[in-house]
Amino acid sequence: MGIMLQRSLRDPVAKIIAPLVKTLIKMRVSANLISTIGGLGSVIAALYFFPKVIWVAGFVLFDLFDGAVARASNKGVSKWGALLDSTLDRVSDAAIFIGALFYFIDKSDRLVPVLLVTTCASFMVSYIKARAESLGIECNGGLAERSERLIIALAAYGLHGLDVEYAMAVGIWSLAVISIFTMAQRMMIVYKAVK
Repeated sequence: MGIMLQRSLRDPVAKIIAPLVKTLIKMRVSANLISTIGGLGSVIAALYFFPKVIWVAGFVLFDLFDGAVARASNKGVSKWGALLDSTLDRVSDAAIFIGALFYFIDKSDRLVPVLLVTTCASFMVSYIKARAESLGIECNGGLAERSERLIIALAAYGLHGLDVEYAMAVGIWSLAVISIFTMAQRMMIVYKAVK
C-alpha cells in the first residue's frame, strides 16, 4: 500500500510543484536549505503548537521540494544532501511524537504508553530500511512508509485539535499496529533477500 500510494501520487505531485521548483532554482535556493528550514520548522511547530497541526503540516510540505530541487538543479543529488534530509526527517518525526507525548503526559492520559510504542515502532521502520541499505539490500515498501504514517498522525492530531472525540486514540492505535506490521514486513524483505 505504502509504495503504491507514493508511486500513484508521485507524478501528479511532481507536475503540480514543477513551476515552484523552477522558481526556487532560479532564486538559487538550495535543496539543503529547503531541508533545513522544513526540518527545523517542523520540530519547532510540533513541540510548540501541538495539537494545531497546520503549522507542522506546512513545514512537512517542504519535504516535497528538497528532493525535487536537488534533482532539477545543476548540482544534482548529493550524498551530504541525502544524509541531511534523512536526518532532519527523523528529527522532525521525533518532534511530532514528542509534542504529543508532552501534551498527553501533562494530562496523565492513558494513551501515553501507546504513543511510546508507536514512536519506537515508527522509528524502527525507518531504521530497518537504513540498516538494510547499508548492507546493500533494497528495503522499500511495507504497509505504511513515512508519508502514510505522517498523514495518519497529522490527521489524528488535527481532528483532536478540533475536539473530535477518540480521534487521537484511533489514530495512535492505528499507527502502532501498522508500524509494527510494517516492521515485520521489512524484516521479511531483508530475510528473503539474504536467503
